[in-house]
Amino acid sequence: MRRPSKATWLQFLYYNLGGTAFFVVGYAVFALLYGLLHFDWVVAKVVSDGLGWLSNYGVQRYLAFHRSTRGQSHLALMKRLIPLSLFDIPLDYAIVGGLKWLGISPFIGLVVSSAFFTIWKWIWYKYWVFAKH
Repeated sequence: MRRPSKATWLQFLYYNLGGTAFFVVGYAVFALLYGLLHFDWVVAKVVSDGLGWLSNYGVQRYLAFHRSTRGQSHLALMKRLIPLSLFDIPLDYAIVGGLKWLGISPFIGLVVSSAFFTIWKWIWYKYWVFAKH
């Protein structure tokens, strides 16, 4: 197995910036809606995920994977991203909801889910969603 190049490390750093944007935006909105305004956790998570997803997409499309997405339309990228997201969303909610069912705060569940999806999405984004097609 060969070592990743400096370009790959830089791309992974930018990719994590998108994940951080997703997490920070999503967590802040979730904290506001669930923690402060006492919305149901599912409603708060849907809204926070939507806003976090938009911020993450922008970073991935225009920074992390800008070279491989050059010349690809948003529609082409969405045709790959949406099916993956439709699989990921229930998995994410199962992680957070399952941990809540076990008595663990959804705030902790968000952190656990985020750690899992950092690696999971890197693989899918790099080799399928934002790959040169």
